[in-house]
Amino acid sequence: MKFHLKEETVELTKALTVAGIIIVIVCFLFSRFNEIFYWVGKFIGVAMPFIFGMAIAFLISPVQSYVENKLLKNSKMHFKAKRILGVIAALGFLFILVGGLLALLIPQLYASVTTLSSSMNVYISEAQKYLESLAINDSIYESIVTYLFASGEKIVTGTINGMQQYLPQILNYSFGFLTSLMNFFVGIFIAFYILMSKERFINQFKRALFAFVPKKVADYTVYLTNLTTTMLNSFVVGKFIDSLIIGVICFVGMTIFKMPYAVLISFIVGLTNMIPVFGPFIGAIPGVFILFMVDPIMAVWFALWILVLQQFDGNILGPYILGDSLGLPSLWIMFSIIVGGGFFGLVGMFLGVPLFSVVYIVVKTSVQKRLEEKKIQI
Repeated sequence: MKFHLKEETVELTKALTVAGIIIVIVCFLFSRFNEIFYWVGKFIGVAMPFIFGMAIAFLISPVQSYVENKLLKNSKMHFKAKRILGVIAALGFLFILVGGLLALLIPQLYASVTTLSSSMNVYISEAQKYLESLAINDSIYESIVTYLFASGEKIVTGTINGMQQYLPQILNYSFGFLTSLMNFFVGIFIAFYILMSKERFINQFKRALFAFVPKKVADYTVYLTNLTTTMLNSFVVGKFIDSLIIGVICFVGMTIFKMPYAVLISFIVGLTNMIPVFGPFIGAIPGVFILFMVDPIMAVWFALWILVLQQFDGNILGPYILGDSLGLPSLWIMFSIIVGGGFFGLVGMFLGVPLFSVVYIVVKTSVQKRLEEKKIQI
């Protein structure tokens, strides 16, 4: 005797089975969260040179593509020769950019620290002269001086104790910096191999994807990958050009108004401008602090200058360069920056916008498709 289940019953059974499996997996992951988090962190730490390499390759790939497809388009060179020249040009651009920035920043940073130290000595000397000029008797003056020296000793003692307490953390940060520096240089070699054979790596990924995943899922994965790459490329390149122009304009304005440390502060402003919305204000904080130590009035003028730059960038320059490539409303831009920054810091604030724009486009397209299937117009 055969039992025939209704099609609805079969579908319901399948759905409940899948839901049960998902619930079991989620419960297992939560019960082992700390252990899983530890091993994920361990894996990321070991794979960090490859992450650096992929990031570097992604960032300088447009330079390679431009050399191969534009500058050498009509050349009769073999493809491999074009590829080698393109990769060398991309890596050369990276070295020139990093080396040029270091050559500009290190002298400026040294001069800034030296001047700030000198300014502190001047302020202390001026305060002492001011106290001497007050109409107070010697005993009160001596009491004030004694109190200040005692406070200074306490500050020095507290600083020494703090250094001893936080020395292990300082050493850990120093070790982390050296590790990141080593990962960066190893990443450059990895980026070289990725750029030399990027088509082969992409083809291997597609072959594995279509071999082990249903075709419909594989096609959608390729679509999402292409969409994400396009979004990131347009955003990173556009934002880099935008930030470079803002940095140059900031430098020109500071030079015209005869503000000190124009190179250092303009670099900070241009770099932080890569972060949407909040970037200019984040970059203004160290600039205002540095100028305040020199001349408080000048710091106020600098803050106003940054406000003008931010308005110019947000309303004119940014829309002209980036256009509506992201397709995100302002509210979701703010949301992606805050959430990305909360989870991944400054990197999350920068990458949160283009990545969330991919999610937004996918959800928007899916909603529109379902409404059309149901023949609903809203």
